[in-house]
Amino acid sequence: MTPLVIVLIAGFALHTAVGFITRTPEDDPTSLHWQALHAFLIGLGTTAVCVAVAACYFLATAMRLPFWPLLLTADLITTGLKLRLHLIRQRQRNAVKAQFDRASLGEGV
Repeated sequence: MTPLVIVLIAGFALHTAVGFITRTPEDDPTSLHWQALHAFLIGLGTTAVCVAVAACYFLATAMRLPFWPLLLTADLITTGLKLRLHLIRQRQRNAVKAQFDRASLGEGV
């Protein structure tokens, strides 16, 4: 297997796993099939961006970049950003829930 195929398979698995980890209660009706398709489409978009960057670099410097490190970097950045945004949303959701769980003035007297 070439490094590119390994990175494509690992990126697909990584995006699917992160999509499953970041699943919120609102996403429960979403099927795993749709999430896998969504992960594939994100990977396809990332691949297209990497091809554009590699092509621009080649046109500017006449040197070829190895494609699989670009793809791996883009996948790691994308999944890291998704996890970071999920943690921010989770903290906000917990803060709002804590405010609603607190007793209001005059309650519990």
